[in-house]
Amino acid sequence: MRIAYCDDEKVQGIYVKELTAEWEREGNSSCELTIYGSAEEMLFENVDFFPFDFIILDIELDRMNGIELAKNIRKVDRNVIIAFLSNSKEYVFDGYEVQAVRYLLKPITREQLFPLLDMVRENSTKEKQYIIVGGLVEKIKLELDDILYVEASGHYVNIYTEKTSYEVKMNMNEITNKLKGNFISTHRSYLVNLYHVDRITKSECHLKGGYTVPVSRGAYKKVNQEFIMYYKRGELE
Repeated sequence: MRIAYCDDEKVQGIYVKELTAEWEREGNSSCELTIYGSAEEMLFENVDFFPFDFIILDIELDRMNGIELAKNIRKVDRNVIIAFLSNSKEYVFDGYEVQAVRYLLKPITREQLFPLLDMVRENSTKEKQYIIVGGLVEKIKLELDDILYVEASGHYVNIYTEKTSYEVKMNMNEITNKLKGNFISTHRSYLVNLYHVDRITKSECHLKGGYTVPVSRGAYKKVNQEFIMYYKRGELE
């Protein structure tokens, strides 16, 4: 399991290295820890690809902080698991925007880190989930995590991904029954994947890539609650 740790406090990096080694000695997966002293160093050494299963970022870095670093990482890799470290609770809600699974106060402890490492290990062996849609002539296999949102259009639904969209003869009830778990209705004609949601307003749901879908007045409270709970519990647990 490959882990990246970014913190400008060298002592903290040494301590995390000791903890990950202890976790490994207890019979868990082998760990390869890479330590970075700044956001700039991490971005310089990982231009187009972040070859990690888990990234831990200190928020209060010099120059570029951990939140901005995470935003840069998400431009390249939307799947890698990210957790934040800080000396203060004031940034806790900023983690939602970049899908951070945890917000930890320094100094990180065995009790905080070990469950996270267990989660990452389990996630690496988890089989991806798919949906099969289409008619008699053509069937399409879509990974659920790739679906941004679904829009109803008459007797059809349009399924949107970052790369393309698919028109399928199916009503909203049928697609809703297939897309359980991370999907929630924001409007009678829209279903969104919480995995891709950046933020919620009273009238719109903002998704990665600049996409927006409407939020109806009656759905706002539930959608907002689900969005908050989703990131509190950690999407990959």
